[in-house]
Amino acid sequence: MVPRPQECVVSSHLLNNCTYGSKITDQLQLLSLKEALQFFRPDFILRSQRRVHRLEQRARERRGLQPGDSTVLLQTTNRRQNCTKPHPLSDNLFKPKDRVISGKEMHLRSRRIYNKLPEVTKKKEEERRRLVLQTNRLRAEAFKKKLLDQLLQRNSD
Repeated sequence: MVPRPQECVVSSHLLNNCTYGSKITDQLQLLSLKEALQFFRPDFILRSQRRVHRLEQRARERRGLQPGDSTVLLQTTNRRQNCTKPHPLSDNLFKPKDRVISGKEMHLRSRRIYNKLPEVTKKKEEERRRLVLQTNRLRAEAFKKKLLDQLLQRNSD
């Protein structure tokens, strides 16, 4: 009997020690992933549910934050000032723990990070060099033409 990908095999001695289920036999019992997590790691499920709830709450706050809505902006800045309790493992004691980021801020941050990528900076530098070379060529051609005109004027005089 091969366990399915979402199941784990639990031997009966583990079940005897953990008092799971009313019928315990000497056979191996199959548990789904969810049941195994509920049985062995209830703290994991609780943390996961809290994390999902926080993410949903931040998404709702972000949707509610409009660029022209100054009352919501004031409320979030007040809340930010109130919740400046640092995380216990944080090195920065003045960093706020919870911060609402608007869509525009996220876009600007992404653009800033993108522009700092080595590939992008290299491409921009090559473009600058290409423009400098092109302007130098144009200047050289203009100088050559001017010099040729001066020589032709002297020869004709």
